[in-house]
Amino acid sequence: MKKNAQTAETYQPYDGGNLKEEYKNATPDANGNLVVDIQATTNIKLVVVSSRNPEETTTPNLNNTNWDNWKDASFSYDAGPNDLPDGATFPTLRGTGTPAISFVGKQKYTDGAPQGVYHPNFNDGVDGGPTGWNYYNPESPAIPFGGLYYKFTPTVNGTLKVGLWVNKGTRYTYVFSEASDNTVANVAYTAEGYINGQNADGKKKYLSVDDIAALSPTPYLIGAGNQPAWVYVIFDVEAGKSYYCLNHSSQAGFWGYEFTPSGSTGISNVKAAEDVNAPVYNLAGQQVSKDSKGVLIQNGRKFVNK
Repeated sequence: MKKNAQTAETYQPYDGGNLKEEYKNATPDANGNLVVDIQATTNIKLVVVSSRNPEETTTPNLNNTNWDNWKDASFSYDAGPNDLPDGATFPTLRGTGTPAISFVGKQKYTDGAPQGVYHPNFNDGVDGGPTGWNYYNPESPAIPFGGLYYKFTPTVNGTLKVGLWVNKGTRYTYVFSEASDNTVANVAYTAEGYINGQNADGKKKYLSVDDIAALSPTPYLIGAGNQPAWVYVIFDVEAGKSYYCLNHSSQAGFWGYEFTPSGSTGISNVKAAEDVNAPVYNLAGQQVSKDSKGVLIQNGRKFVNK
């Protein structure tokens, strides 16, 4: 029996309240990073990187390439909130490291006096000057040197729905692609899920794409950033490219993903005849009625049903 091209593939990094063995048994690479590199599902290769964190040092003029004092990388499990509706859960994999493009050590000052201690979290000591972190910027996208991030490489075109926990504060959530020629490009996404403080009947309310868009006036800052969020970010992917998900200055938790292939490998331009009776899906990868309203997917094509 031929597998339907629209069948969603699902992967989660935990099982029964514990991390899967690939995370429990991860060992540091030459750079001290924990790297899990697996064929997670039929059409998705997944790489999860959890990195060391720089600690204070007394050595001046260091950066991310030669830093001399680190805290070890780690993975952990978080059960998620206990007040989701209808018995829903949102556990996540947690990791370490800031997924910055680079950093330099900045000297600590106390009452205007240099202390001889360096860390990228410190500023220039003058009027709260900039810290030493160079974070991901969608205007000039680049691959982070390390930190916590999730990388997805599909073998066919389709739609990815990635579950992320985003902590409160100014935690921009980015998705970007890397092509075979190493070109990096920012990727637009939509988000749905839960934001702390958005409740109904004593439980967290599941927020639609439109709900979260209305609560997020600043691009890439989900829910204005003043509350933690447990959301699914949804975006289209192309075969042959890799896609990264991260928070620019913190560690995004990872629920897992659902991937719905579109049926195209991205190689051939030949169009197959469309099946008018093919199942219809929403952007969350759930099969729905053809009469459902909103943005729907059938035969690998998106359309709006009003």
